Amino acid sequence: MSSDCLWLYYYTGRKQLRAGIGHPHQLVDRWTAGHGIVDDDGEPHRLVLSRPRKTHKALWYLKTEGHMARFAIGHTPEIAACHYADIPSLRPLHEATVAEAFSEVAAAAGPIVLAPDDQDSWRLSEAASEGNSDVDVLLDGEQDVWLAACLGFDRSPFGDGGAPCPQPFWGCLECRNAVITARKMPAIIAFLRFIKEQRAGLSAADWAMKFGRAHDRIVGQVLPAFPESVIAEAVARRRGMPFICRRRPG
Repeated sequence: MSSDCLWLYYYTGRKQLRAGIGHPHQLVDRWTAGHGIVDDDGEPHRLVLSRPRKTHKALWYLKTEGHMARFAIGHTPEIAACHYADIPSLRPLHEATVAEAFSEVAAAAGPIVLAPDDQDSWRLSEAASEGNSDVDVLLDGEQDVWLAACLGFDRSPFGDGGAPCPQPFWGCLECRNAVITARKMPAIIAFLRFIKEQRAGLSAADWAMKFGRAHDRIVGQVLPAFPESVIAEAVARRRGMPFICRRRPG
């Protein structure tokens, strides 16, 4: 019997044995009807055999957490990735994973935000000791600029080594040298109010280009890191604060 087909079946016809399955959908339809399988509308269910396989593969993909070496059982990694991992039911998972990765990258490139309960542990952390030889000086305010304490005013990632930071003062919100603590919250609240007021004098596009990233960083990352009591105290202190920008530490 020379055939490349996987399945052979016997049937009553002119040729008693042949390769392949004729009219497979009719056979499947008879099977679902015989077992009383119906769809949501009560009609006979049209079973497409490739779909249960993809559903099974999707569940296995979740169980293996997408590790291709474990997921690609019975297939090459290329086939598993193209035909069973890249399917609509898994697309929300992939999009959420990419969004989470982008968020982690953005957070790593931005400032260090320290709530009051985190300061003691950060003083002892390896990252703090590598960034500054005197963490106490940093956290006690001696290296403050207007919106943050600065790990290296003359070591800005945006300028040449040894030169003062070339960024505007709100550039601290996008700088890995910046350390934002509760002490800086009144200034940040004041700046947030200021940039909101600038909407009145700028087009939406100009405002977004100048202040959009700073606004999103404050609202999306900085404020949520602090307790409501710290925010309320900062708002109260901000009312009497003049809008003065200190560019250099000290």
